[in-house]
Amino acid sequence: MALMLGLSAACSNSGNNNASGEPANSGNTAATDASKEIVELKAITMGNEPKSGLDNFYKQLDALTEKDLGIRVRFDYIPWGDEKNQISRAIAAKEYDLYVGGAWSDFANFATKNAFADLTPLLNETPDLVEHYKGSLDRVKIDGKVFGIPQYNKPGGGGEGMLYREDLRQKWGLPEINSLETAEQYLYKAKEEYPSTPMLNDKRFGTNIYTQLIASKYYIVAADYAVASYADPYKVMSIYDTPEYKEAVAKAKQWYDDGIVDHDILAAQGNATAETLELMKVNQKPLEFNNQFGAVSGNYINQLKEALPESTYGWYDFVMDNNAPAFLPKMSPSTTTMISVGTNSQYALQALKFIEKAHTDQTYFNLLAYGVEGENYKVDSAGYINYEGIPTDNIKPSWTGMADGYMGLQVNYPSEWKTIYDNLQVEGIKRAEAGGTDPYEGFSFDTSSLATELSNLETVKTQYIQPLSVGMTNDIDGDLAKVQKQLKDAGFDTYMSELQKQVDAFKTAK
Repeated sequence: MALMLGLSAACSNSGNNNASGEPANSGNTAATDASKEIVELKAITMGNEPKSGLDNFYKQLDALTEKDLGIRVRFDYIPWGDEKNQISRAIAAKEYDLYVGGAWSDFANFATKNAFADLTPLLNETPDLVEHYKGSLDRVKIDGKVFGIPQYNKPGGGGEGMLYREDLRQKWGLPEINSLETAEQYLYKAKEEYPSTPMLNDKRFGTNIYTQLIASKYYIVAADYAVASYADPYKVMSIYDTPEYKEAVAKAKQWYDDGIVDHDILAAQGNATAETLELMKVNQKPLEFNNQFGAVSGNYINQLKEALPESTYGWYDFVMDNNAPAFLPKMSPSTTTMISVGTNSQYALQALKFIEKAHTDQTYFNLLAYGVEGENYKVDSAGYINYEGIPTDNIKPSWTGMADGYMGLQVNYPSEWKTIYDNLQVEGIKRAEAGGTDPYEGFSFDTSSLATELSNLETVKTQYIQPLSVGMTNDIDGDLAKVQKQLKDAGFDTYMSELQKQVDAFKTAK
């Protein structure tokens, strides 16, 4: 974990949750005058800290927070890669006041285990935040409680997909990439041209093959375990019972056997995007198969353009390009990235008011999202963010979970990426308005009664499902049968029964 501490900071946590937010003398205060003590909060964010500008960042942030809230905030950066384990350890150690998380960190499960403060009774103290979300905070409640403030997306934009060198696609005479078949053609040609580099080094590729195969057929109801068909949306079924799962495994095996997949892939971290970016920057790899469009737009493109000025890029969206129905932005504790407050924090109210400022005060938002103007970013005469002249290692990642489509500045992306970005926004908005509300909007699977089953299922996933999903099998039918047996022995029937019960209750309530 790279520390981003401009000052020596003692942790503000004492192991007791003070929901009133009243400061306590914990030793984590700094006297600025005889009558006022400044509380220092510790926070997690994801990515790599900018190379310079942090002194000015904290100088500007402190000037705001000390005056408005009586606090200072210091961030620790967790690089993407092993984020789930690192965040789990930080939660267990009760080390921070402010956490970030989502499906990628098992946020909802931690919330049900009392890892985060219930913010519901404090929302009356942050009316601007409540107003800004226009009722949407109700959509992230778990058992009637708000355990985190979600990022706030506008309709439009892309999702999970594949970034690739468009200039090379044209040079190689390959068709436009808009399907699994055309993506596969690119993978094989790329492997031919870059023989020493595995094209797939991220374990998630198998899941994304499955995503493409089911995009026009199923809703994902519970990540890794359950789907429901568009024709019968409230009848859940096991992912491993769908014919598309076997088809995805067969495709993964083909790629593994043909050397498209790194044969040491199981040893890779859970998220290998940082490794791939470095390979792409030195022209040792022409694609990233697993990434989010927002992350690519915010982090990859400027760095790649600086490293390889003549290169151009394309984007294949696993969902939109496979004719999946689109809906207005989904907001639920099991899918949305959140900022939460640890139950151990004595300063829950101050932390929540800080989050409120981030979403409602443009000065706070710009500083926390982009950093120091002139050092971490620029704004051109038209009001667009411009990184011209800013070293790529000094571009500041936004505070994770703070994304807000109603506060963010527009980015003037370089050349072809602006066209890709603008087209995805238009198409996404059009589809979302036509699709309306997701049938599972507002549904949250309460797994608090399934602790044993979840632990057992996680073991099955690691030992049996993960190798199969990346194509490490000589007998697909036999290994799939083993998975089914191991799932059953782990309590999967109980898991699915409880899921169906809650889905039925959700349907009835609607």
